[in-house]
Amino acid sequence: MNRYLPIFFAIWLAINSGFVAQAQQDSLNTPDTYIFYPAQDSIPVVTLDSVMILPKLRFANYKEIKKYRWLRRRVYRVYPFAKLSGENVAKLDQRLARMKSKSQKKRYMRIIKRWIKKEFEPQLKNLTRSEGRILSKLFHRQTGQTVYEFLKKYKSNWTAFWYQRMAKLYNIDLKVKFDPMNNKEDYWIEYILQKAFQDEILDPQPNKLGYKFIDLQNKWKPKTIPIRERLKQIKLRPKPVDTPENKPDK
Repeated sequence: MNRYLPIFFAIWLAINSGFVAQAQQDSLNTPDTYIFYPAQDSIPVVTLDSVMILPKLRFANYKEIKKYRWLRRRVYRVYPFAKLSGENVAKLDQRLARMKSKSQKKRYMRIIKRWIKKEFEPQLKNLTRSEGRILSKLFHRQTGQTVYEFLKKYKSNWTAFWYQRMAKLYNIDLKVKFDPMNNKEDYWIEYILQKAFQDEILDPQPNKLGYKFIDLQNKWKPKTIPIRERLKQIKLRPKPVDTPENKPDK
């Protein structure tokens, strides 16, 4: 059963991509709106969607470039799981809010427990440790709650505690939060997502944490060094010592 999960999600994403493509085609076929003037002249008025311009990331060294590329591959793989989790958790909360009797909620909670065991356990088993750690962060981004809080709410305190102990053995923290404002790696993850949304590599889904990407850009914008400071740094650099190797040939 586990080996067919990637195929299922691939088909599911392909169907959703078809809906998005059809919606984009319909928007292109929408007739333009015209404003007419007494001189029998017309000007087409077209409403354009807002576009976010992403600045290029600056890396301190090649090691950071390798880490960014390594991170991008894993984000691409686990994000569809996090997006699906965000959609399903929202549906669970809505249905529970409509139920008034305790018996209905208990019966529905038993269904949720079976769903958690069927949907989440195979996903976690098929992921690597690093992918599981990133998925835990993205789960918090898409649902507004950590994996530990989710298990505690919908299963039990003991289940959440046991899953946390087991995850710790694989260097995964189910209590981890997605914090792109203070964590550089999380900012890179958010940048990767925004870039993938623009390039239509991943289907966009807004975060449930309330932050705006423009604020993250201002926070992590590289500091510009004034020209005077640059000149001082150049002057303070030690001059190369003449050695037989670097002396010019006469």
